[in-house]
Amino acid sequence: MIGESQTEKHLLNEILADFVFFTNPELMKDEFRLLVDTSSADISQIEKYRTLLSNIQYAWQKTLKYSIYFAEFYPPESRIEKIEALNHHTHAYLQDADTLKNKIEIFLQTLKKDLTKTALNKDDVRDFVDAGIEKTYGVFENILKHRHAHVHYGMRFVDGDLLKAENAQVTLVMFEKPPFNSMLNPDRKPELVAKLEKQKDESFEVAKVRWVSTAQRNDEQISGFLRALLFALRPSFYEFLGIRSVKELIISE
Repeated sequence: MIGESQTEKHLLNEILADFVFFTNPELMKDEFRLLVDTSSADISQIEKYRTLLSNIQYAWQKTLKYSIYFAEFYPPESRIEKIEALNHHTHAYLQDADTLKNKIEIFLQTLKKDLTKTALNKDDVRDFVDAGIEKTYGVFENILKHRHAHVHYGMRFVDGDLLKAENAQVTLVMFEKPPFNSMLNPDRKPELVAKLEKQKDESFEVAKVRWVSTAQRNDEQISGFLRALLFALRPSFYEFLGIRSVKELIISE
């Protein structure tokens, strides 16, 4: 699982820190500020890309919390059934993952447009960024295939195990109300209720464990993809912005 300390050290945060230092060099101690030449920095472009990358960071950080939501975030069942809560988490997760994908794509499309205005090797730049966009779709494909079917075709995304749990819960409630409660054989009712309770709890737990695992696995994949993407883009990106890595400048001295 991606922990907080790991996300703090992520290349995305390092890039955002570079943006802050190049737009506000006075924030650095004198011994560091003297090592950083900000004269070539394109402040307006840095501000634009700081917004785009901050949007990615915000959306990414939201998705990282879902393994905890799936594992722990359930209100008292007297207010909201745990099955309903997990259903809410799954739909929210798919929506937030889709938002993150879109934020990454917007960043890449914007960067492609800006880089091809000045680059001598426009075709290479365009092909390189397009490959990044294609890879983005590949990374998010398995996460979002259910989300897109739901949005575009009006089909409700259904988790099979959660559906079993929901059906058992609905049946339990139904048999406690007229006219069905009076139709049940009282000698067989305890057996039926126990069977339905077991089906509800076991199906819920299977779904819960799977979504915790899915979120953790996706955290690793998405975080690794973001790191690799930014690492590959950073040389051309920084050259375009007229900046360098503050960390590397300090280490090299």
